[in-house]
Amino acid sequence: MGFLSEKKGVKAMRKAWLALVIGGVLAVWSAPASAVVLYNNGTPDYNNIYFSDIPDNGYEAYDYFTLGSASTITGIEWWGAYYGDNTPPAGGNVFDYEIQSNPGGNAQPSGEVDSDAGSLGSGSPVDTGTQVFPFGSYDLYEFNASTSISLPAGSYFLTIYGTIANPNNTYGWVTSDETETDAWSYYTPDASWAGPEANGLAFNLTSGGPVTGFVPEPATMTLLGLGLAGLVAKLSRRKSR
Repeated sequence: MGFLSEKKGVKAMRKAWLALVIGGVLAVWSAPASAVVLYNNGTPDYNNIYFSDIPDNGYEAYDYFTLGSASTITGIEWWGAYYGDNTPPAGGNVFDYEIQSNPGGNAQPSGEVDSDAGSLGSGSPVDTGTQVFPFGSYDLYEFNASTSISLPAGSYFLTIYGTIANPNNTYGWVTSDETETDAWSYYTPDASWAGPEANGLAFNLTSGGPVTGFVPEPATMTLLGLGLAGLVAKLSRRKSR
């Protein structure tokens, strides 16, 4: 009876290890990948503002980004400032965007390439404080937009501009700690370009997962490895008997 009980125990243990391995595989396969940063242009340093508000001042601020492979941008995060009364518009399509091709060599953007250019969706900027600039005190904001922009690999210019006419809430885009001279300004009334200027603008682009199948969590991979090691050990002992 003792031998039979031990044999049953080994079988039960083997089944438990097998279940653990299968569970680990399923957990890894079904685990959703977190957002992938496609392009990070730094965090805001608030040293300057590039106004980007067509209804109120006619300016658009541009900065470039590069994609190493064909990608779909699903999130745009940027930081800015607005001259106002601390009451940014609530709801509505506050911002629009455009993506232009980048010819390189510090040349100005050379034509829209994104057929889906338009609104970044409803929502409001989130106030993050105030900042005194040489030309006055401004309220600061952060904005996270969900979108879906599919582009091939290459270099592009991005502009984000305010769309709601309100002189008390003129929007701008603040500089980042990125030191490349890649910010541009476009004045719509006379179609004139200025730039590149010192410092980039604060923004990053992300893509939601899964992007290339799955991205396993480290803890799940550890669990899976332990399960496999245990199963191999059990099978090895069984063969040696």
